[in-house]
Amino acid sequence: MRLNVSNNILLGALFALAAISVGLKAAVGPPDDGKGAPGAKVDAELAKVLQSQGFTTALSPRRFQSAVTYAARGNCRLSVRDARDGVEVASVFARDASDIGPVRYLYRGQVSKTPPTAAEWFDRFGNKVVDRLGIQRRTPVPIALATSPGCQGQDFKLRDFRAS
Repeated sequence: MRLNVSNNILLGALFALAAISVGLKAAVGPPDDGKGAPGAKVDAELAKVLQSQGFTTALSPRRFQSAVTYAARGNCRLSVRDARDGVEVASVFARDASDIGPVRYLYRGQVSKTPPTAAEWFDRFGNKVVDRLGIQRRTPVPIALATSPGCQGQDFKLRDFRAS
C-alpha cells in the first residue's frame, strides 16, 4: 500500500529534522578531536616530569609539528615530544633527534619503534564519548623519546604519560 503524501509536507519534515540536528550540534558545542590537553600544556607537563628528576630542560617550538623538549642531566641527553600527530611526522621526529639517538614511542606502558596509531585512535574515540558525558580524565599521550647512550635506555617515567 502506497501513501499519498504532499511534496510540501515531506520537504517541511526534512527541513524540520535538519534544523533540529543543527540545533542539537550547536547546543553541545564544537566537535572535540579527542586529543585532550592542548600541546602547550603537554609540553609544560613533560618539562615538569623531567625537571623533577634533575634534568635541565629547554623547549624548542616548531611551526608545523609539536615542540621538542630537550633535556640534559650529566652525560644523558633527551629529545622528548608529543607524538599525537602520528606516523605523518615520524620521519621528522627521527631527523630532529638524530644527533641524540633513535626515537622510541611510549604509550600506555608500551614501547615501540612506530607511533601507536590504532590504540591512539580508539583512545581518541573514547575521549570524545566521555567528554560529551562531562567526565574529565587524565588523557594518555603518546611520547616520542630519543635518548643518548649515557641514558642507558631509561624511559624517565614517560612510559605511561598522561596529561591532565
